Amino acid sequence: MLVLGAGSIGRRHAANLLELGADVTLFDPDADRAASVPGVRPAVGDLDALPPFEGVVVASPTSLHADQAAWALPRSGSVLVEKPLVATEDEAAPLLHGLDQVMVGYNLRLVDGVRRFVELVHGGRLGHPLSYRLWFGSWLPDWRPAVDYRGTYSAQHRLGGGILLDAIHELDLLVWLAGDGDFEVAGAVVDRVGPLEIDCEDTVRAVLRHRSGTPAEVSLDYLARRYRRGIEVIGTEATGRLDWCSASIAVATAAGEDRTEVSLDPAAAYREEAARFLAFVSGTRPPPVGGAEGLASVVLADRIRAAAL
Repeated sequence: MLVLGAGSIGRRHAANLLELGADVTLFDPDADRAASVPGVRPAVGDLDALPPFEGVVVASPTSLHADQAAWALPRSGSVLVEKPLVATEDEAAPLLHGLDQVMVGYNLRLVDGVRRFVELVHGGRLGHPLSYRLWFGSWLPDWRPAVDYRGTYSAQHRLGGGILLDAIHELDLLVWLAGDGDFEVAGAVVDRVGPLEIDCEDTVRAVLRHRSGTPAEVSLDYLARRYRRGIEVIGTEATGRLDWCSASIAVATAAGEDRTEVSLDPAAAYREEAARFLAFVSGTRPPPVGGAEGLASVVLADRIRAAAL
């Protein structure tokens, strides 16, 4: 396996793949970072000088995803691209011929509590969905306390930063809940409204409507001083709510509310993601999110940004 990028997510992927017995080469322009995970083969310099690999993980800043995925496709049987697949739909053009070779790293789909909530919705427990609401907020300087947030890709537009793509998990979960990404955007705010020293948006508010007529709200920000994340689906029979802060799923009906504690461990989801990628490489299982489905959330992000102009 080849992992491109030795930032925090690249190191996590490399370590998980090593734990599963893979032979891992970790590439990064910084030699010290390339050697930062015990057991990897560090690589620096010219990507084109590297040999072919059975699988490639693209874990670089978002701005590099399109070029590096296009580089990897003819050199590997399978490619895992960290979310988002690309920064804009137009950037995906060189990848369209190879999307069946691509897995997109939406690891929240592998979080146990998230899976249970989506199964509850798809299983009809709430009745027919009448609306969706998804939210995420967290103070950006708290994300990586050991480094200056202003130097991270999240804070820099040129690297693909901004909360819309950084929190694109929520758009992917909306696509998963609705069954496809066929949403139109009725209105949106995509702006920098807070005190953070960044050159990209820190706030997104969007109102959408699915082709079926079902409305949805999405709220994302880098500004909430206390972590918040969740999903609410109002159905004809009940309202369901997944709340990350309380690690619970609540189902409210006219008779009352049932609340169940659930596991929302992202570390376990990353480990399962590594195992699923190796299964994809070996041809024994399809990816949790393939290239075409992973592109749907990017298209939705483009529409939200266009509606805010």
